[in-house]
Amino acid sequence: MAHLPKELKGTTVLIWFVAFFGIVTLVNSVFIYMALHTHSGLVTENPYEKGLAYNERLDDIRHQPLWETHMAYKDGVLNWQARDEGGNPLENAKVTAIIMRPVQGGHDSEVSLNPVGSGVYSVSLNLPYKGNWKVEVNAIWDNQHYQKTYRLMVE
Repeated sequence: MAHLPKELKGTTVLIWFVAFFGIVTLVNSVFIYMALHTHSGLVTENPYEKGLAYNERLDDIRHQPLWETHMAYKDGVLNWQARDEGGNPLENAKVTAIIMRPVQGGHDSEVSLNPVGSGVYSVSLNLPYKGNWKVEVNAIWDNQHYQKTYRLMVE
């Protein structure tokens, strides 16, 4: 004896229809809740104001002095060397560096580099992690402002 398929009734189709769209609505509601109540994706304080000032920053960088600079990091010591357009070492500059970890927040710091001589400025760093770091050096010498960003690989 062969079994005949059950007859499909309108109420069964309605129940399946409502159940399907109920599940879709429930899943979408969970996604909407997660999108509204989790991390906003905002990683910069005052992003609008910083965006407006971006062209000014680019203009400042275009008009900065043409110094010859070099950065090195070895055995926990960051050295930055600078020479002016004539190749003379920059003595008595005020040099600071902002150390940032691009892949993980919460480890940014600002340090002052101390003059060592012959245009070399140095600071000891205790970086908590190996890997890629970003160093933004800011120097003021003879009423001239200089800024350059370096990538640092800590092994």
